[in-house]
Amino acid sequence: MKKQAILAIALLVSFTAFSQKTHQVMGWKISKDIPQNEVKLNLLNTIFYSFSEITYERILSADFSVGGSLGVALEPGTYPVDFAVTPYARWFFGGNAKNLQKYGAGFFIEANGAIVSTNENSYDMKSELLAGLGLAIGWKYLSLNNWVGELYLGAGRYSDSDYVGYPRLGISIGKRF
Repeated sequence: MKKQAILAIALLVSFTAFSQKTHQVMGWKISKDIPQNEVKLNLLNTIFYSFSEITYERILSADFSVGGSLGVALEPGTYPVDFAVTPYARWFFGGNAKNLQKYGAGFFIEANGAIVSTNENSYDMKSELLAGLGLAIGWKYLSLNNWVGELYLGAGRYSDSDYVGYPRLGISIGKRF
């Protein structure tokens, strides 16, 4: 019994002493010390369109991230959409993991989807739930103390509707943690 307890303690100590500080995702090594979560606020929509949009993003590898935006109209009837959920995936450019200065930053291409609820004061005076797919391009800046700023521009098309499509644009600021 005493030998088994000593063996168990020795194994636990060796696991913690030789544990890796990096993990590999899709062929890229990412340190566990690097923050991989972001929360952002779209200032452009909030200030100019009274449509508040909050975004969460997770950095999965050096050049790939996924996230989602949740938008709500602050003043009903001033924006053609009452509520929007926009999941997305981003692919960052800038080389391989060895020469990238910052993970999940720089120029990106985004594929997105949208599920929106229109309001009764929109184009045809009736409420609808719409879904669509779109693309966007943008630039993300990451400061040394993990503040994030980004610009993006794109558009998407609804699947089956009288509405032509939706814009995907923003000037966002947030924090990586």
